Amino acid sequence: MRLAIPQLSTLVDFGPSRDFATSAVFTGSATVQPGAIFMAYPTIGGPDTSDADTPNWGASEVMFVVNTSSSTFVPGNLVQWDKNFAIAAAATTANTGAPLGVCLSTFSAGNTTRQGGWILLSGIVPATFSVAATAGAVFLGTSTNATPTAAAGRQILNATTVIAAAGSFTRSVTIRVSGSRRVEVAHVGGIYPGMTVSTAGNTPIPTSTEISSVGQDGTSFVINNNSVASGTATATFTHTGYGILLVNRPFVQGQIT
Repeated sequence: MRLAIPQLSTLVDFGPSRDFATSAVFTGSATVQPGAIFMAYPTIGGPDTSDADTPNWGASEVMFVVNTSSSTFVPGNLVQWDKNFAIAAAATTANTGAPLGVCLSTFSAGNTTRQGGWILLSGIVPATFSVAATAGAVFLGTSTNATPTAAAGRQILNATTVIAAAGSFTRSVTIRVSGSRRVEVAHVGGIYPGMTVSTAGNTPIPTSTEISSVGQDGTSFVINNNSVASGTATATFTHTGYGILLVNRPFVQGQIT
C-alpha cells in the first residue's frame, strides 16, 4: 500500500515510525504537528477491476499521531487517541462511542523516545482481525483487532469489510538471485506488508511466506523467508489475518439504551 501526500512530498507506505522528540516538528514541504490531517492519494494508476479481491487504494484521509507508550503497533491495527494525539490500542469495552483509526505506520515503542507516524481515518485499508474476516459488518475483537463476530455495543460504525481474509489474487513475480528476499513485480498495487504470498510447488517462494515490506520503487517487495530458486512464477497473494475495510471516520457503537 503506497499513498502520497502532495503537501508534504512524502509517501505513506507502511514504513517505520520516526523519532519525534517533544520539541521537534515533522518537516517536509510543510510543518506538521500531531493531529494534522491530510488527503493522501494512491501512487499506482487507477482501480484494478480485473478481479474481486485486489484492493484499490483510493483517495484517503490520514492523520499524523504519536506513540508515547511502551506498546508497539503494526499496520492494520485499530487504535484510538487522546487529546495529545497519542495512540493506544482500541479499547474492547462496549458502548464507548470512541473514534478509531487504522495504523499505516509500524510504530516502535515510544515510552523512551516519542514516535511519530500515520493512521488512516477514511479510505480503503487492510486491518488486522482476531478471527478470519468475512465481508460485511465489523466489530471490535481482541485488542487492536477487528472481528466479524457480532458483539453487543462493539460494532464499528462507518466501516465494512469489502474483501474477506480468504480473498486472493495472482500476479507474475521474478526473483533474480536464489536466496534473495527481494521480489520484483509489475506494480505493487493491492500489496501490503503482512499478507501471505505463495508460488506453486513452494518455489521460488517457500511455504509460510509473508510480505515484510513494499519497495518505494513501486515494483518490488521483500519477503520474510529466503527464496529457494531464481526465476519468474505466478504468485498468489492472500489476505490471511486481514480484512480489507472501507472506512469513513469509523467509531465504536455508543450507548443505545
